[in-house]
Amino acid sequence: MFSDRAGQELRLFGRDLFDGAGVAEGPALGAVGDDYRLGPGDELSLLLRGQAARTSRHRIGADGLLLIDDLRPIQAAGRPLGEVRAELEAAVAASHVQTQAFLSLLSMRRVGVLVLGQVARPGRVSLPAFATPLDALIAAGGVLPDGSLRSIRLVRPGGEGAGLDLYDLLTRGEGAAADLLSDGVRLIVPPLGPTVAVAGSVKRPGIYELPPGPVSGTGPDDTADLLTLAGGALRPGRDRSSLLRLSPEGLEKPLPVSAGSPVTLRDGDLLIHAPDGGARVGSVSLWGAVAEPGGRVLAEGMRLADLVDRDMLLPDAWLPMAVLLRRTAAGGAPQMRALDLSALLAGREAEPARDGDRLVVLSAADIGFLRSRSVLALLSQQPPDPLHLAECAGLASLAAALSADPDGVLAAGPLARASSGVEGPPLPCPPLFQGVDGDLLPFLLHQSVFMRRGVLRPGPYPLAGPMALSALAPMAGGNFAGKGNVAPGQVADAVGDGVLLSGPVRQPGLRSVGEEGLSLRALLSGAGAPLPDAYGLAGLLERADSAASGRRPSLFAPAEVVEGRFDLRLRDGDRVTLFRHDEVMAVEGDKLDPVDPLDPALRALLSERMVALRGGVVRPGEYPVAGPLPLPLLLRAAGGVKPEGDPSRLELLPPPPGPRGEGDGDSRAVVPREITGGVAAVDMIPPGAALRVALRQRPQERRGVLLAGEVAEPGIYDIAPGETLSMLLRRAGGLTGEAYPAGVIFTRESARLAEEEGLRRNARELDRQLSQMLGGKNPPDPARVELVRALAADLRGATALGRITVEANPEVLGERPELDIPLQPGDRVHIPKRPLTVTVSGEVLAPASLLFDPEKETMDYLREAGGLTRFADDDRIFVIQPNGAAQPLESGWLDHDVAAVLPGSMIVVPRDAEPFEWLPLTQSITTILSQIAFSAAAIAAISE
Repeated sequence: MFSDRAGQELRLFGRDLFDGAGVAEGPALGAVGDDYRLGPGDELSLLLRGQAARTSRHRIGADGLLLIDDLRPIQAAGRPLGEVRAELEAAVAASHVQTQAFLSLLSMRRVGVLVLGQVARPGRVSLPAFATPLDALIAAGGVLPDGSLRSIRLVRPGGEGAGLDLYDLLTRGEGAAADLLSDGVRLIVPPLGPTVAVAGSVKRPGIYELPPGPVSGTGPDDTADLLTLAGGALRPGRDRSSLLRLSPEGLEKPLPVSAGSPVTLRDGDLLIHAPDGGARVGSVSLWGAVAEPGGRVLAEGMRLADLVDRDMLLPDAWLPMAVLLRRTAAGGAPQMRALDLSALLAGREAEPARDGDRLVVLSAADIGFLRSRSVLALLSQQPPDPLHLAECAGLASLAAALSADPDGVLAAGPLARASSGVEGPPLPCPPLFQGVDGDLLPFLLHQSVFMRRGVLRPGPYPLAGPMALSALAPMAGGNFAGKGNVAPGQVADAVGDGVLLSGPVRQPGLRSVGEEGLSLRALLSGAGAPLPDAYGLAGLLERADSAASGRRPSLFAPAEVVEGRFDLRLRDGDRVTLFRHDEVMAVEGDKLDPVDPLDPALRALLSERMVALRGGVVRPGEYPVAGPLPLPLLLRAAGGVKPEGDPSRLELLPPPPGPRGEGDGDSRAVVPREITGGVAAVDMIPPGAALRVALRQRPQERRGVLLAGEVAEPGIYDIAPGETLSMLLRRAGGLTGEAYPAGVIFTRESARLAEEEGLRRNARELDRQLSQMLGGKNPPDPARVELVRALAADLRGATALGRITVEANPEVLGERPELDIPLQPGDRVHIPKRPLTVTVSGEVLAPASLLFDPEKETMDYLREAGGLTRFADDDRIFVIQPNGAAQPLESGWLDHDVAAVLPGSMIVVPRDAEPFEWLPLTQSITTILSQIAFSAAAIAAISE
């Protein structure tokens, strides 16, 4: 409420103290000094050196005694650490000869504090002994926005209570909020009390809570205290402050305020501080779109024209108008005047300069903001966006001007009526309207002509006085060849609405229809000619439909227009849009690009008019068309016929018949037919048809297979249809003497894709189950949620190999030909050397590659790897054989039944699924974990 009344964002003072407050362990501490007072629960470390040498730890008991063997009890609670250390050293010296004692604080006791009331997490918090009330509030999540910072109650054991005011800590760095807490203290945060606010030119504007009692060292009690609490004024000198006070009827009444007679504050008061002083004398200044803005010395006889020349202006300076801000004799806000900047530059303006004058040169960004969406929305009486008002002082000033005079020129005049229905671009607020000169925006609108129709950029354009419409129209993106002037406050239209051409053409923009008229062919020639990447089969023509109060879209083929086979007379207000080829062809097959560049309604319109081009064309696909088009035009759009295409054999599948009455359909109409004459035919192909160019020969497919490792001639081999692994090995000269065919690594792309999809499917299932449980009555705790999300991320990031278990021993393949796998293009075969190790991976203490020993069993290798970790699933240990086959152990790792471990094998111990037993798919988790372990192990094996 205070922010709305002040016109700027105001925050409650001290609230940022708890921004980001979380679960805190207490204050960060350094070394503990000798003045630290010990208490029950403190743990001490005693080190004896000399005749008696030992180290021991001792905790002060509930009775406050420190009990140490061979020494008398020492009363430690409530005494400083240094005093207890001295007494202990004396006791050791009396009991042990030539022995030194060293006592240090090992860990401090913790205190329990109960935090209640308006905090984020009320309840008991545990804190270190050095904790303060502020630490307790932070540990409880901080004070809520509706909680008090000044009336907090601190109740000690025994019922003794005291007030706690955080403003003492925030302003002076002292107070009860910085005192140490004791065990059993209660902190009670009541609701927010009476508040006041200060805004304007102060160092710390904000909302301040009034003190709970009549006397407070911090205040504020009156307007002077409030100004002091806000850090004081930004600039010294006189001020024009006012206090806005709400009456019992809810009306806001201003009260005069001065530094000499402060006013006592009440709940809801708002102090607006506006200093009026510090003005520079003997100077004038130039601001805005100039190369060197700033102050200039006011010379005798100086004119405003002497302030600026063309060399000073930036390229985007607005010549029809500049703004002069001049001091008034009564002080306060400066007077604004519109000046013709062109006249100033030409020396036709003889206005003398005065002390304190400011000349503001407007830029294109300043003028463009007048036609922005936020300005036009305010002019057309649409509700303002509070965020925009807070960010832009000019918008806030305009909203206030419209609200103050609802029947005035801006709120109900020609500009307001012309703004209705015009949606400007979402432009940012320029710096000119963000500062103290925010009142410039309403003034510029008062001086504006609203360019409505016949221009590319409709909206207000400020002028110093009457101006020729032929000169103003080009600045708004239009063209006017007639005579006539326009003046501020008027609405102007260029002759006709013109035709708007957009898209991939040489010069998009607005074209005048003129007296002789404009045709579509003339529009798309010369400066409007389509660019090479323009889509030639479908363009959009939008024409005003008075009956439907909107625009009626229709399609045309730009290529037919350019080639002279189609033309159309255009009207004022028509919109012609061409598209880029990549925009229209964002659909590949049945899959739409996730970010479709076209409007959904336009995409739906194009989707109803498709022609499918298949077979031997360079760019096969589905092409939107405006209507029936000649065959050669369609083939050119698809890149022509490929070399392997047969230009003499074209097949046309007509579109399916439309809905008719029963018995009217003719099923023979949709039978494919050959096109006589091939690509030279001039048949018209209608939307919905499918055209196929036949192929002279079957397309060449990739036939290479990679053979690597221990073969006589490794490399890439092209394979014949039906060729098997044994044939390939014979072509490569057979295996070398060091080859280990039992460890063959055979990978296939189709298997890899299937394996990868299985991993992703399991990840999606985990996400789905987790979402269901998070939306249920008893959601899991954050630690479990994070565990499942990490598992799903592991599944998505797991690398799939596509390894297939095959037999590669030529002797075995000769005896059992059914094991000889047929090869496919893209297969990869690697024959390794005979390995000398067995690898143990997964949940073992020391994963490693261990030397192979034919006498060892699985249990022996697991023992050499340090045994299982506490996260291991000993019921699902498995062995990956050298050829990639996985064989599980029948029972636990201490009682197993598995064939002999071969060299090159890998023993994998998967992770236990116990942390995931709360999920509904617990039975699948073990498979998922084993799958991750298998993938990781296989990658490691192949890498070796």
